[in-house]
Amino acid sequence: MRSNQVFRIQAMILWHNLEENWMLREERILVMKKRSYLPMILFFFLLVSLLGIYFFLNHGIVGLEKSSEVTRIQQTNLPVKVHFIHVGQGDAIFLEVLGENILIDAGEQEAADTIITYLQSYDVEKLHRVFLTHPHEDHMGGMGDVLAAFEIGAFYRPDKELVTKSFQRMTDALTKKNIPTTLLRGGQRIEFSKEVYLDILSPNKEVYLNVNNYSPIMRLVVGQKAFLFTGDAEAVIEEEVLSLHKELQADVLQVPHHGSKTSSTEAFIQAVSPRYALISSGLQNMHNLPSPEILLRYEAMGSSVLLLEELGNIVFGTNGKEVIPLSN
Repeated sequence: MRSNQVFRIQAMILWHNLEENWMLREERILVMKKRSYLPMILFFFLLVSLLGIYFFLNHGIVGLEKSSEVTRIQQTNLPVKVHFIHVGQGDAIFLEVLGENILIDAGEQEAADTIITYLQSYDVEKLHRVFLTHPHEDHMGGMGDVLAAFEIGAFYRPDKELVTKSFQRMTDALTKKNIPTTLLRGGQRIEFSKEVYLDILSPNKEVYLNVNNYSPIMRLVVGQKAFLFTGDAEAVIEEEVLSLHKELQADVLQVPHHGSKTSSTEAFIQAVSPRYALISSGLQNMHNLPSPEILLRYEAMGSSVLLLEELGNIVFGTNGKEVIPLSN
């Protein structure tokens, strides 16, 4: 009788142990299942978060945080503002002219995001006019991406094409959005009002040996003040415009060809007589630009030389009577 009782107790203990082990096994399986689902759950939440951010940005519900400088410049009540965007070794200039947004050049392809972000920080949704000075990478590389990112009113370029990937991206964007294109020639004028207009001073010939020389020299006149944009125009174009007795005087000059010795002849600088001479170039660039000789030449002529590689973005505004530096 006692042995039977002992056997029953042992059987109960064994059953209890088996039951406990089974429950532990089930718990382990459940934990393993939860762990196997965890990466999928995290991926799902990450995907939903990214889609949500994209939706809010795309619909203007949230946006880029404005710097105090951007806010101050936006709140400065002037009819014309000219932004020289620092894009390293390349050019990108943003103009605000009587309510129109205008872009001249778009740097290298790597600069596209910088330009797009800069324009968006100023609430740009549409570029009414976009200019390409010439089809070199440091002026055209980011153009395809910029054209795709905004509504575009009209596109302007010289009558020169190159077979490059950047040129193809640009033409694809123009075709896809059916953007009208105007070929630039000396003698054209774009009028914004009676006292505000953009004169195209070059090119004046059909063919140039150097692609740089297709760059239009463009003079933005605002009342009694003026800005001169030059792309990579070299001495031959400076001499061409001088020989045609074009008005060149300007308060602010975009120094031709990033301050290269190929440009900025003494006669040209004297004709422009700029108060400010701006040079867009990359720090320690492979071309060793700007040339120290050219810097000294402008300084000797009495111009204040401003380097974007040192100062970053530079912004001017004008009311037609004075030119006012707006950036810090």
